[in-house]
Amino acid sequence: MLTSIYTEIANKKGTKIAVSFDDKEYSYDEFHTEIDKFATFLKSKNIKPSQRVAVSNFSPVELLFSYYAGAKCGVSIVPIPFIDPQRLQGALETSDAALFIESYPQLESTNIDVSFDQEAMVIFTSGTTSSKLKGVRLSQCGINDICAFMNSKMEVDEGIAELVFASIDHAFGFGRCHSVLMAGGRIVLPTQLSNPLSISSLFSKYDCNALSTAPSLLAALLQVGKSELAAVADNLKWLQTGAMRFDHFFRIELCNSLPKTRIFLHYGLSEAMRVTFFELNRNLDKVKTEGPASECSELKIIDEQGCALPPFESGRIAIRGSNLCLGYLDDELWNSQLQDGWFITSDVGYLDEQGYLVFSGRSDDVINYNGVLVHPDEIESKLVTLFKSNAFTVLGMEDPSKVKDSIIVLCVEGETKVTLKDVAKHLKDTDSNFRPNKLFTLSELPRTRSGKVSRALIKKHLCEQYEK
Repeated sequence: MLTSIYTEIANKKGTKIAVSFDDKEYSYDEFHTEIDKFATFLKSKNIKPSQRVAVSNFSPVELLFSYYAGAKCGVSIVPIPFIDPQRLQGALETSDAALFIESYPQLESTNIDVSFDQEAMVIFTSGTTSSKLKGVRLSQCGINDICAFMNSKMEVDEGIAELVFASIDHAFGFGRCHSVLMAGGRIVLPTQLSNPLSISSLFSKYDCNALSTAPSLLAALLQVGKSELAAVADNLKWLQTGAMRFDHFFRIELCNSLPKTRIFLHYGLSEAMRVTFFELNRNLDKVKTEGPASECSELKIIDEQGCALPPFESGRIAIRGSNLCLGYLDDELWNSQLQDGWFITSDVGYLDEQGYLVFSGRSDDVINYNGVLVHPDEIESKLVTLFKSNAFTVLGMEDPSKVKDSIIVLCVEGETKVTLKDVAKHLKDTDSNFRPNKLFTLSELPRTRSGKVSRALIKKHLCEQYEK
């Protein structure tokens, strides 16, 4: 039987707190009342099953209400993350939304019959640009399957109280919310995500025992906020992170900082939630991997001709399974990335002899330096111990002096005493092709909404500076 994300939580009722946000708490009964209010509003606007509704300027908890209300009505919710008019208009046109709600409306509740549509929501990916808006169509069954798998693997129960320190207009953040609600637990949503040093105060205030957040924020805490982790260590039973690069140095540091915590790591995309999933601190011999394929997915590595590669040979990561999305809003773009039912990602990696994925990075980020293909993540992994209190990233860009085709640039966040000579000395045992040519400091590294450092935005900024 096909079930929606709404029907998976419909039987969770009572006075137990379901969601905490900005000093407001909603019991499961109150949570369902808010869902019914928004569902009533959708019906009042004559929105029919299988249509899409775009929303903007919703708080995290309002967005959560809208997701489940949409699922109850068989309507797909499309959160619009863009502010500038061009991208906003592009997103609305791409989504073909029947209604655009620019702010959360005043609502009244009536009883609404449950409808079903395969599409749960549309997520615009972190890499979305104004020239090509990529809307990912997440499925009801795919979300339910992977969240049920996570709950089973993590052995959670209704006692879980999780601080979801992640944006819920992304698959990662919403996936954690839905998992907790399916278990009958409690979600805590922060009002803003820009300050990871607020984690311990929120954790203590709401008596949490679980945390989900991006690897970049955990790395920042391990560099400059270890006291924040120490403050939650005794009560933190579960931690879930992943979906982006997380150097093994930080993974080991995290396990050492949280010896009582079960730490779960994954590799995934908006197109396919939790492709891999494993418990890090019980598999330290696999600390440099992203784990094996989850029960909901299959993995293979392919070469440029689309042929499967044996273990330890690097190539494109290909995915299929129930966790795979329904497609993009742009059918042509989606079909161009499918091959015999497999979704061909832009990510590069290999499988070890036990089928554990080793993620090398995005093929888009590869630097062609003096004819040698260099991935910036490889350089970053060697510099982690040099920059212990600064976030940083490595990228490639055209050589402004035109002497070389491209140069390797190291960008550091905040002030640092480290010089390019120090970097070269630190990398003295590394091939010269892995040594940055330029070092820049920025007061703040630009990041995507999911917390990833945006190499594209940094490159754009540096190119503009050179043009001046």
